[in-house]
Amino acid sequence: MQTYEEYTDIHVPSFEKSPQRLQCLSHAQLKELADIAEDAYYLLDLNKVTDNYHKFRNCFAQQYEACQIAYSFKTNYTPALCRHLKALGCFAEVVSKMEYDMATKVVGYHPSQVIVNGPVHSQQFVETVMTDGALFNADAWYLLAMVEKVCKRYPQRQFRIGVRITYPIAQGGESRFGITCDKANMSKLASWQKSLNNCQIVGFHSHFSNSSRSFASFSSRINGLLSASETFFKAALPHFINVGGGFFGEMPDSLASQYGQSVATFEQYADAVCSPMTAQYTPKRGESQPLLLLEPGTALVSNAMVFVAQVLEVKHRAGRALALINGSNHNVNHKWQGETLPVQVIPKPGSRSTSNLGETFDLVGNTCIEKDVICQGVKGSVQAGDFVVFQYMGGYSNVLKQPFIHPCQGIFAWQNQRLIKVKKNGDMHSVLYDYQ
Repeated sequence: MQTYEEYTDIHVPSFEKSPQRLQCLSHAQLKELADIAEDAYYLLDLNKVTDNYHKFRNCFAQQYEACQIAYSFKTNYTPALCRHLKALGCFAEVVSKMEYDMATKVVGYHPSQVIVNGPVHSQQFVETVMTDGALFNADAWYLLAMVEKVCKRYPQRQFRIGVRITYPIAQGGESRFGITCDKANMSKLASWQKSLNNCQIVGFHSHFSNSSRSFASFSSRINGLLSASETFFKAALPHFINVGGGFFGEMPDSLASQYGQSVATFEQYADAVCSPMTAQYTPKRGESQPLLLLEPGTALVSNAMVFVAQVLEVKHRAGRALALINGSNHNVNHKWQGETLPVQVIPKPGSRSTSNLGETFDLVGNTCIEKDVICQGVKGSVQAGDFVVFQYMGGYSNVLKQPFIHPCQGIFAWQNQRLIKVKKNGDMHSVLYDYQ
């Protein structure tokens, strides 16, 4: 198993005087690293991850001290990134056996520091996480039936679980995940728990990935959780309240403007969540408050990674300038939401003709697919040899990249004036490894 210390240090002379933020790198620095990578590459700024974590946590902890961040592995499970967040104090939030094994066997989390969510699990996996001591949030009744089997198989053990619930929220509608929070289901949950002598539901979880991520949606989300908890937990306080993830992080203005008024700051999220938490669970002498669990992903990492590719050629077709790069839509995966990407062009040194202010170009990909047009109408001029830097690439980019036609690119990380190669380039062997 590769450890953090075994990742390869990269000596790049031009990086010795690098700025603190990788978005400010020069053409010479990008070119030197491209020569080492022998390809396009991702560049991860762990210093920025540190800043994001402390800003996010401090906003919540200042208003509600009993809070714990659990990083969403599905957002970007690069081991070096996950180890870095673990060292900062993050728990792990996972939604599959694969991610659970990454967290416990590769990154080094103790199961008690892992939250297991997700709609699809096997009986064996549910048994593993429960007997390991991880926090399992049941997403559906069929998973509660699996929990029941584990409880009956281990009658001498006492288990504690959470349940994901769903209800209508402002600016987000309803989720297809979780158990509907209505009178009938809450009564059924209470009866289910009463039927078992060795299992206790200790908290509720909710997550709405189809919401606007706005202040209003999180205000609605926490109010729904608190209302359900007040109804269900009558004899004692819940152990936790888990508001899930889906927080906006800091982003370029060009991207933030596309979301309109729904973009909220960390401070606004904290006020929306913590004020009602404090009002419902005012600290009392000798009594602890429920733990507030937060599961951010993009808020911690999206603005901390970029994708860098060099322009190979510029063609002109039907009045359009087409700039070809060795990357594709699979590298940036922005079309889930349809955003226009924040793109930075770093021109190669030398003379350049004065560009027309109305000049634009399209960025096209390497997959032989006509529709692999990454960005359309990028303002400015471009020529072969320039570098294109896609910002806000820390979330759902490299983890969704498919080895379609071309293998996956490598990742370099920057931390405390140290450049590290944390993922090598894919090749034929890595692509075909699982085939018989």
